Amino acid sequence: MDDERPTHDPAGRRERARRASPRGTARRRTTRALTGALVTALLLGGCGPLGGGTDRDEPDWVRDEASERYYQPDLVVHSSELVEEHFPVLETVGAVTIAEGRFTDPYERVPFPAQDDYWWQAVIELEPAQVDELVSATAAAGASDHGGADAPEPVTEDEVLDALVPTLEGEVQDCPGGWVDVSPALAQEKGPDVSDAGDLLELTAVCAGGSQLLTSARDM
Repeated sequence: MDDERPTHDPAGRRERARRASPRGTARRRTTRALTGALVTALLLGGCGPLGGGTDRDEPDWVRDEASERYYQPDLVVHSSELVEEHFPVLETVGAVTIAEGRFTDPYERVPFPAQDDYWWQAVIELEPAQVDELVSATAAAGASDHGGADAPEPVTEDEVLDALVPTLEGEVQDCPGGWVDVSPALAQEKGPDVSDAGDLLELTAVCAGGSQLLTSARDM
């Protein structure tokens, strides 16, 4: 900035900074222009942390044809933060395994991917009583909507495995009682396909009589 600003010397005396000369101002403007051009070139070239290119040190991306998305096979997260944010109705959860990724090719040079290009999936351990509560709440929501008892929609094992990336498939337990959709119980206020934090729900299935909840969502 070229405005005059008060400065203080060590003795506390106050004086005004000298106004910059026109030559100095021009020199700084030239430097700023060159810096802006360099940043623009890096963005368009897909280089640097703002570019669409990937860092050579990060794990490789792989496309899962079944779920039609890109994921990193060696990268999972064991944190309940996303689960607590999007499904506050689950007051407590056990072990959580999360995978994240993108729908478009991460290696393409897109400086700023769209917000809904990102997805996350979770395998969540619950108490059997919590699973029963979700199934009952889903049935109650269906009864309210249709004027009668309405059992939760079944989800086949093939549908479950096709929806999840391979990283999480190994976390899925056998489910003799079958998988059922419980999205109405997890997103009662925002609709049957939107999480409490506003993400679009693609999969929300629990194992009837079991202890697992499987979710898949995309950022919105």
